[in-house]
Amino acid sequence: MRLAKFNKYRNATASLATREAWYSDLALDASDSVSADGLAIDGHSLYVKATGGNSLQAIDLNCPGKVGSQTTTLLGPAERIVDWTTALHHDNLVAAADSQGSVTVWQDRIQTVTFDAHASACVSVRFHPTVAGVLATSANSGPTSGEVRLWNVSADTQTPFWHTNVDNGIDSMSIRGDGQLLAASTRAGTCAIFDPRLAGSIDSAVGVTAAFHAAGRPTRVLWTGEAPFLITTGQSKMRERSAALWDQRNLAKPLASLQLQPSTKTLIPFYDEDTRLAYFAEKGDVIIHWADGDPSSATPLAQLGSVVLPAPISGCALLPKPQLGVMRGEIARVHAVVESTGAGQGAAIVPIPHIAPRRTYLDFHSDLFPDTRAPLPAQSFECWLDQAPVCIPKMALDPAKSADSLASLRRTYCSLLSRYVPADAAEPAADHGSQAEPEDAMLNPPAESENRLSKLASAPAGLEVKQHNMPSATATASVNKRTVEHHDPKVKPVVADQLARIPTKQGSGWKLPETDHARFKYLEGFAYRPTDHFTNLLNVNLRFSQQNDPVRVGPKHIAVSLKGAGGQVGVFCRDSPGRVPDNPATIAHGADVVDIELDPFDPGVVATAGVDGRLQMWRVPDIPLVGEVTFELEEYIHVTADRIHQVRFHPCARGVVAVLVSDIDAYSIYVYSGLMLHFIVGKTSDGIHSFEWSPSGDHIALTTKKSRLLRIYDARSQDLLVSGSAMDSIRPSRIAWLGNYRICLAGFSTGSRRQLALYSTDDLSRPLSTVTIDVGPGVLVPISDADCGIIYLDDRGSRLTHAFEVVGDQLIELPKFESPLPSLGMAALPKVYSDVAQCEVLRAYRLSSQSLESVGFRVPRKRPEFFQDAIFPDTVDTETPAVDTLAWLGGAAALPLLINLCPPDMKPLSEAPPVPVRQRTFAVETEQTANNTKDAISAMLSRVDEPDEEQAPSPDSESDWDD
Repeated sequence: MRLAKFNKYRNATASLATREAWYSDLALDASDSVSADGLAIDGHSLYVKATGGNSLQAIDLNCPGKVGSQTTTLLGPAERIVDWTTALHHDNLVAAADSQGSVTVWQDRIQTVTFDAHASACVSVRFHPTVAGVLATSANSGPTSGEVRLWNVSADTQTPFWHTNVDNGIDSMSIRGDGQLLAASTRAGTCAIFDPRLAGSIDSAVGVTAAFHAAGRPTRVLWTGEAPFLITTGQSKMRERSAALWDQRNLAKPLASLQLQPSTKTLIPFYDEDTRLAYFAEKGDVIIHWADGDPSSATPLAQLGSVVLPAPISGCALLPKPQLGVMRGEIARVHAVVESTGAGQGAAIVPIPHIAPRRTYLDFHSDLFPDTRAPLPAQSFECWLDQAPVCIPKMALDPAKSADSLASLRRTYCSLLSRYVPADAAEPAADHGSQAEPEDAMLNPPAESENRLSKLASAPAGLEVKQHNMPSATATASVNKRTVEHHDPKVKPVVADQLARIPTKQGSGWKLPETDHARFKYLEGFAYRPTDHFTNLLNVNLRFSQQNDPVRVGPKHIAVSLKGAGGQVGVFCRDSPGRVPDNPATIAHGADVVDIELDPFDPGVVATAGVDGRLQMWRVPDIPLVGEVTFELEEYIHVTADRIHQVRFHPCARGVVAVLVSDIDAYSIYVYSGLMLHFIVGKTSDGIHSFEWSPSGDHIALTTKKSRLLRIYDARSQDLLVSGSAMDSIRPSRIAWLGNYRICLAGFSTGSRRQLALYSTDDLSRPLSTVTIDVGPGVLVPISDADCGIIYLDDRGSRLTHAFEVVGDQLIELPKFESPLPSLGMAALPKVYSDVAQCEVLRAYRLSSQSLESVGFRVPRKRPEFFQDAIFPDTVDTETPAVDTLAWLGGAAALPLLINLCPPDMKPLSEAPPVPVRQRTFAVETEQTANNTKDAISAMLSRVDEPDEEQAPSPDSESDWDD
């Protein structure tokens, strides 16, 4: 039975802060438009409308009390302000719209831009959440018509770069957290959704909700962060206040709704995408409600609590996450603007902290505070227009890590977005505590960065558009800092405790050995001693995805998927086999894990991908992995897609990772470098089973589901190079490259017949060779050995491991290996960790339900005392990057670094002396053989002629016969 999902913050409590924490004695103007929140907050200040209505008051966030005249007045338009807002990606940046259609922007409390946005009164103004310098404004040009305009205020404020007309007038608007879509609520009780990046999208909505709210009543709309869900508020025909949660993919009816007491005022929605809590405040009311805003919850929009204020509310806003008191369990803080709190007293801003109960608050509770959005732009204006995917920068809330996390993000994103944010903004400003703040004006970029796009003109053909996402050398160095600090390519581990590796040399390419006969027909699989196994493995995840591997092996560590809440991954030291303790060291991803990977160039990093759309990189501490072990989360990527399916590190470039993701209507492969999304490969609506990098890292091979095709793409230009038919069945199939020019595909044909097919990358129209193995339900997982030309097949759910050798264009079956326990997965070590002295060609670990078995494959040889260089050619060094990351992103090709596997105390067989042969002639051998034969016959005849004394007759025997 599936348990219902409930919001883990449902037991949080809210209460009014003490009066010492209020911002009181304020003189405010409470009149504004339907879409105005009445209050705006950023990381440094609170902004309210001053008396008179044509200016804003900026109040220092860190100075509560009787502020009175201590506020800073932001003088702007001469007309009354109707709406104002702050930017998510920049503190001290605020914009206001007035009743004459003008918009004013202040930065660092200094007016920087003023322009006429509409010919009539503005309704709302919003900053773009991911692109710096972009503003959205809306206005009503008539009783039944409205318009929305987008402005790039850092370039041109004379004309909008996008606009659209909205029927039935506009009440409010909201931009989705990733900046891709814009929603506008109308006076007809509906909500229209637009994509400003689509060509021909003017006056053309991509979706319209049903008329859930009553027409002619004020409505509001709000996106739930980056997710494809939005919340609308309004009133019913009986004037009951109502809220509805909508799925962007199905706007026919809401997912859930909430009904409150009747009223004529506007219901203001707020949403916390980290806790997935929705807050509702009504102007003129004294109650703030909060509800479960998680669309996947058992009861979305179920009320969880409320708080009563001492006076009617005229405005409300949520405090940014970095300013929360996380060490006392504060998950959110609502600031409410209330009218006069007593005779002779002015208005006040009342903080309302929302506290999650915990037994103790001595330590940081990472389960309550996931990484949150950082105050940084996520992409450039050009990338956004090109519909390039965006990676939202996320910072840690742990006080011990937040400063370093934000500084690292600033170095990365500021170098990428130098057109808007200066690269020297990594250091914190002296007057704002620990929060780093750019020195220069974001809306007035330096002149030297204006021609940033022209610098990419020399990029290789086919990369002009996608290069917009490419970071500078500084950014790449920052992203790869973790691998540089913990990995020295000159220091190599000891292989099989005896192998001393010589310096690498550069090869010409990844090729299979050329042979015309099977060299490994006597291949033998064996299990190591029981002391080399990992036993007592409890809670192994038996339901891990068949498309991925539940076990990963590296030079230092082994990662195994375990059952348990939060997506647990057990990590073991490879050099410490034996009985695993009952409480092994585990990584808690935070959601069910769908794939595990180990960084090939940093053996201390484990990557986990979960159903929550996050790819997290964990640092394994250099201590015994027993009991309670803390794994440091170094970085993570929040993928802007519905789900992650597979993760693969680049085989040659450090810090590059490919992620197979899916949305509601398409599968694609995202290629990241650090936190930056660079390329999107193989986007298709047919679905993707699996994918693999080519050994050189230039190409990506994948198999599709519906069309049952095998395709090869160029990873950087995203071009489809070649395509052909794959397996006949839609059941899962797995890919393995054998060099750069051969691909092995393991899957199913019709009738559940399991097959292995060999393809040439030049022509995928038909396989070079196909072998039918048997009929069964288990997935075959290929493991390739390009040095020997062998493909191993791990038979999931079976005790067998199949092996095939590639001879020319044929697949030759080799002896099978049978283990006593069924397999859940198998992972192989690099060739340098095989015991070449014992002619071992592969070392692997085989996972079962309660143990991790160490197995190997070897070949019998006539002279094993010599190094068998015929079967152990120079192998590729998979632990040292073969190409610089920035060079690979720019189009450079990788050449393999090769390692000689010959141990220092062994001599290659090719240099061994010949076997001594005794000199004999045929005549001598024939004469000796004849003499031996004669001697044997003579000895036999002599034994026959000798009398047997025991059987000799007695002297009286003849007399008896005579009678």
